[in-house]
Amino acid sequence: MEYGLPTSTAQDIASTIWKLRRIARWYNRHGRDVGEHEIRTFLIVPLLTSLGFAEQKLKIEWKNVDIAIFDKVYEPESEPIVLIESKRLGDGLLYASNQAERYAKLFPSCCYFIVSDGICYRLYEKVGNKWQFSSYMNLISPKRCHPYYEDVNGAVDFFLSLIPTVKT
Repeated sequence: MEYGLPTSTAQDIASTIWKLRRIARWYNRHGRDVGEHEIRTFLIVPLLTSLGFAEQKLKIEWKNVDIAIFDKVYEPESEPIVLIESKRLGDGLLYASNQAERYAKLFPSCCYFIVSDGICYRLYEKVGNKWQFSSYMNLISPKRCHPYYEDVNGAVDFFLSLIPTVKT
């Protein structure tokens, strides 16, 4: 709210995050065989829609990309502004960034890409011609900064980077 988000919108986002945290904890305990499709369907897409992305601005499994986000309602000639590469729980995200970066380089309008297993989210931001790991969010245990990398922001910056209506 301190960045201009309406109170009701902030409450809706917080409510969704609490629900997703319960689901994520359940998957973390019981769902080692949960596939990428379930991660996208039950964790990632609900988070995106709660942040303000209309379903008409999201494409699932588009041009080899797990999730593409557009700044306007999707049209065939549209270019994404954010790409998301989803992985299964426990697959690790470190190497997934290479795959997502290859996809992101194909779209000049893309300014972010995310790799996620539905619980952990690594946000990369385009800085000049390079991609920089800028924010990290763990849905189960969100922090204000990355627990190990001092120059990587935490959950607050992750959300602020993605919420379409908030400009910091």
